[in-house]
Amino acid sequence: MRLRAGSRTPLVAQVFGSILLVTLGSVLATGLLVRMALSDQFEQYLSGLPSHAGRRSGMGRMLLGAAEQTFIAQVDLWILISALGSIVLAIVVAIFVARRISRPIVRLTSEVEEFARGDLERRVDIDGPAEVSELADAFNGMADSLSQAEVTRRRLVADVAHELRNPVAALRAQLEGVAEGVIVMDGVRADSLVDDVLHLSRLVTDLQELSIAEAGRLVYTRAPFDLAQIVQAEADRMRPLMTEGAEVIVTADGGPFMVDADEHRIAQVLRNLLSNASRHTVSGSVTIRVARVGTSARVEVIDTGEGIDEADLPHIFERFYRADTARASDTGGAGIGLAITRAIVQDHGGTVFAQSEPGSGATVGFELPLTRPEG
Repeated sequence: MRLRAGSRTPLVAQVFGSILLVTLGSVLATGLLVRMALSDQFEQYLSGLPSHAGRRSGMGRMLLGAAEQTFIAQVDLWILISALGSIVLAIVVAIFVARRISRPIVRLTSEVEEFARGDLERRVDIDGPAEVSELADAFNGMADSLSQAEVTRRRLVADVAHELRNPVAALRAQLEGVAEGVIVMDGVRADSLVDDVLHLSRLVTDLQELSIAEAGRLVYTRAPFDLAQIVQAEADRMRPLMTEGAEVIVTADGGPFMVDADEHRIAQVLRNLLSNASRHTVSGSVTIRVARVGTSARVEVIDTGEGIDEADLPHIFERFYRADTARASDTGGAGIGLAITRAIVQDHGGTVFAQSEPGSGATVGFELPLTRPEG
């Protein structure tokens, strides 16, 4: 889309016209005042001479001799020359100032047009008046935000396509095999097809929930409850799902840990963290530790898995991010649960964190504000 000025007067013309108009007015007023003052002073001078006493014209002016008239004419001529010189100087100054002001704006307009054509990497570096520089900085900030949004959008589309491709391909291959008679439709095959469909359904549900969470439109029903009780309930729920040789341990000293939050959503956060830890703990333990830290309740989910590389730690709460893509795909992780976890915790005024040393397991958790005791 091209930006058009329409019938509006360009800025350079407005600045030029304004300066020229003010200068012309000033020169004209100054010339008239000088001419009138000089005439009055000259008449007063002549009236004091005996040879001119009482000699006045019908216009109220004194009758002047040839010498006086020549003098007045020379004064008028120099006033006119000065006025013309001032006008020429004003035109030069007006052109310089107008171009000085308009040049950075014209450059900014050109860059904005290129940005509008799709060049999202376009930025401006303008050395001009403070206001124009501030406008350029604002444009650069806007361009950075739009560029980041476009990168996020493209990554989201690519990630969604990647997540859907594998289960859809597996489902299609099995159905085509059944249709061609290559694969026998028995109970095992039917269960496999159902599992693939359920995986797709869960993925779509998670994507929808993530979209709602990141838009800040999740609905919460807040009420005070003891965080330690929810932790214990989710730990009991997870124990039967752990692999043989792995256990779940809960430590919660110094309770109760009363928080004002949505119990269902906080349980969802715990399930996401426990599910993530259990996938990476083939043997050993997953420990859930609840503690009081200042005015907050801190929940740590500690596993004895392979740990997380230092370079991956800052990104594990980003959507679709997986430190080990191949391994996460094998274990069913789509990289959505932790992103939903962060959104829910932040909506409750809390924070998430992750700590790890490769080969020594990982600690992932969150903090929520404790409710103030009544009275």
